[in-house]
Amino acid sequence: MIEEKLEAFYDPEALQQAYDDLAHGRARMEAVRSAIEAADAHEDTPFRIFFRLELCLESCFYGDSMDMLVVFPEVLAIADRYPDTPSTCFDAGYTDEMDHILWVYKWVLDACGSYYQIPMADCLKFFEDFKRRSQAYGYNLRAYYYLLYFFYKRIDSEKAEEAYYAFESLPRDGNCDCKACERNSEVNFWLNKGQPERARELAEDIEHFTLRCGHDRQAAWLRLKTHYMEYHLLRREFEEAEQYCRILERQTMQDTEFQCWDSFLYCYAYRNMGKALRIYKAHWKDWLEERDPSEIFSNSKNIALFFKKLLEERKTNTIKLSLDSAFPLYREDGQYKIAELYQYYDSRAKETAQRFDQRNGTDFYQRELAAALEQ
Repeated sequence: MIEEKLEAFYDPEALQQAYDDLAHGRARMEAVRSAIEAADAHEDTPFRIFFRLELCLESCFYGDSMDMLVVFPEVLAIADRYPDTPSTCFDAGYTDEMDHILWVYKWVLDACGSYYQIPMADCLKFFEDFKRRSQAYGYNLRAYYYLLYFFYKRIDSEKAEEAYYAFESLPRDGNCDCKACERNSEVNFWLNKGQPERARELAEDIEHFTLRCGHDRQAAWLRLKTHYMEYHLLRREFEEAEQYCRILERQTMQDTEFQCWDSFLYCYAYRNMGKALRIYKAHWKDWLEERDPSEIFSNSKNIALFFKKLLEERKTNTIKLSLDSAFPLYREDGQYKIAELYQYYDSRAKETAQRFDQRNGTDFYQRELAAALEQ
């Protein structure tokens, strides 16, 4: 009798509505996990897959990708065991369940490069599995090579270029990112190749808003600005980079994607130290709580560069900061030696760089860090 009552209470559509009404974040994540548990308990295969894909979405775009990397293999295992699983009523925009899975698979491959905890052999297995499933489904390998380019970008420049040109040679299909997103990646490629004129030609459609990302008028345009900001920062062209920082800063309240605070910090250290200090004071704890290793490397490097510049400019060797006990170098009096702050972030960046290079079998991250700190 009790089991019959529990069965009657199971309503996957109500579960979806319940978490969909919540703001993105921890509470929503837990609600999606509860929906997964309910679908598992009732052996509802379509929703066992769907709710896991929803967890992947929440993890990838509103948390960090580690939860996605843990749960996605479960999606594949369920789909392989029940290959004829129908779509749910919420899978709008996808031909069937495998179409949805292949789309989310791209997020997983993108995250592989960001987590040194994933062994190289496992990363390559994911790529080969995606390749096999894509071809079996009827897609070409444009999306595969696109993602392979980003994976090898900080590992093997020759393999990265080979993947990029293979991507470029294939026609678009249903599993490709939107045209504007692909175009932004092409612009970024040619900027990194040291061909800004080629990049500028490709960027024109985005600059003039004739090429957009879906219905969002500004998203592709703002992503373009991030590429140019990072391009100028890499070249230490701080005046040019500042123009893009200002554009992106105006969007940070509306979209977390453009909250490039560590890049802003680095730029303003050379353009407006007072503003750079305010950014550090506002975001030090966010950076401390970051779980994505590629982000930890990036922000630790930029914060180290900020404190290096501060040490050069400041007349005293200490600074007053209102940090709490979560900070590893916490002092009750709030007086910190700038050199020690620099050393902390420098060590954090070096440790992360070493872990990435050990996983990748290269010295790319360590060389990038050394080149930045030699400025």
